[in-house]
Amino acid sequence: MNILHTLSTHWKHLRGEDSEDSPTTLTPSEQRDTPTHRTESSPNKGTIVIIGGNEDKLGEKAILRYVAEHAHAQCISVIPTASSYGKELGDEYAEIFLQCGIPKAHVIAARYVGDPDAPEYQAMLRESDAFFFTGGDQVRLLEVFRNTEALRIITQKHAQGALIAGTSAGAAAVSDVMLYDGDDEGLKKGTVCTAEGFGFLPCITVDTHFLQRNRLPRLAQILARGVNRYAIGVDEDTALVIHSHGHALVIGSEFVTFMAASFTMTSTYNSVQDNAPFSIHGISLSFLAPGAQFHLPSWTILES
Repeated sequence: MNILHTLSTHWKHLRGEDSEDSPTTLTPSEQRDTPTHRTESSPNKGTIVIIGGNEDKLGEKAILRYVAEHAHAQCISVIPTASSYGKELGDEYAEIFLQCGIPKAHVIAARYVGDPDAPEYQAMLRESDAFFFTGGDQVRLLEVFRNTEALRIITQKHAQGALIAGTSAGAAAVSDVMLYDGDDEGLKKGTVCTAEGFGFLPCITVDTHFLQRNRLPRLAQILARGVNRYAIGVDEDTALVIHSHGHALVIGSEFVTFMAASFTMTSTYNSVQDNAPFSIHGISLSFLAPGAQFHLPSWTILES
């Protein structure tokens, strides 16, 4: 089974499009452990917006306004757990979303393990029909929300059509395999760390602040290791809007980079020592400007 078919199969599975008449058997290497909050009976159907960080919050607020207008939400929950500024940053985003037309906004100021399942936060999440994860430290975000009832509520709401958006660390966390660390050293073995993400995007690892912080090597290491075969890098003040059918639209001011390991990709990653530079050949790259469209299940650019 080729890697493109694997991506398409995972995408259909998460979107509830599996066919009982023609089941697909994945090889062991293709059977990724999935987060416990994802189930076959809860396919994700809401829009996902991954923002590359440093989006405009003072001027036209084009990306955040897009989120607000396309969420079609009566209530949004802002989750600033990744940030050391916490409630202060959450209040800032909540006020922006109110200004952009969402009638009600909650701030889920959960900072420590156990906080997200507080009754008041669960009530806020159940009332919400859109969710926004701020930037900060994606590892902290996952540590606090992993295996919580709060995350199960968000996942269930998303399966029912609720929009999920995240910026910077909040965008990286939507990956099934989430990356962190390794800035400026991505082409040295073992410098990029990974952890299980929220898993809203199957088979894809997301990175942010991408071209501004020269993070292409970080995603190259993800592909060389084989932990994921597809990757997306989002620039600052730029976002990728991913609809339930897998069609994606680039908005904002810069670029979104799509990377994939080709069928003939070769790498010396497994043969060099830790912290040693490695070679990699056979990565496909696409740089999409604002307005461009991409089809994730087939990994192809769409005509605008």
